[in-house]
Amino acid sequence: MKEKNDCKIVQDLLPNYIDKLTSKETNAYIEEHINGCKECKKILDDMQKDIQLQEKKLEKKKVKYIKKYNHKLRVLKTTLLSIILVLVVLFIAFPGRNIVIIKSLEDKFEVYEQQSDNVYIKVLEYDDSNLQLTYENYYKDNMIKYVLTNLEADIKVTQYVYPNESKEFIEEPEGKRLITESRENNIELPPLMNYFYNDSFIGTFFMSMDYKITTSDVNGKDCYVFSRTYAKPGTKIDIYIEKDTGLVLQSAQIGQTEGDIALTQYEYSFGTVTDEDMQEPDVTEFTLVEDNQ
Repeated sequence: MKEKNDCKIVQDLLPNYIDKLTSKETNAYIEEHINGCKECKKILDDMQKDIQLQEKKLEKKKVKYIKKYNHKLRVLKTTLLSIILVLVVLFIAFPGRNIVIIKSLEDKFEVYEQQSDNVYIKVLEYDDSNLQLTYENYYKDNMIKYVLTNLEADIKVTQYVYPNESKEFIEEPEGKRLITESRENNIELPPLMNYFYNDSFIGTFFMSMDYKITTSDVNGKDCYVFSRTYAKPGTKIDIYIEKDTGLVLQSAQIGQTEGDIALTQYEYSFGTVTDEDMQEPDVTEFTLVEDNQ
């Protein structure tokens, strides 16, 4: 009876014995019993074989999982490399080309932007092919002259801006008026038209994505044409920038209906403004309506 009780105790301890969780004293007791008990020895051997079998199966599963994982990883790497390759090709083929063009135009534009001592700029605005407005900016010797001509309303406004004074000559059907004002003025070069130039690469990148760039000419000058459909559906804008200078020569906003075109043209001249260009009109022909001294 005692022997059977010992077998039962040993068999209950065998799982912990195999996992090496029993104490030295318990191990000695189990081993002494197994050496004299074939039944418990067989149970121990069967347990160890079963454990070894389970470990082999687990190892096979691990190997199979690792192989499957490595296969998926290779597929994922191949897919990612393919996507990256496609993105690189698309970048080179589309925005990459546009970025190169924009940066090239920026460099050329800066050359003219720095020519600030003598500049003439003329802007012509058309509506449905009819010239509506002209703006002329003259800059010379720290002095600015603006000329606005509204052809539709038959009005011409010429403004002279000096460091300490401004004069505005207004010519309209009702007569001629002169408005003067004494004030300190910050004399700066009239800004050159600048549509696309950014201080950051990110701004240039997104701009390169927004516009389609083709080529054309304006009055015989080779241009890049920046095109974009924006605002309301069907409205398109084309901006013509001279290749050699980076200066905007023309912009055309095309509406949904045929002939609905708002056209703006730009002309530039550097170092050509003369003292005669900056001369004031004969003040005796104008009525002084306001004089702030």
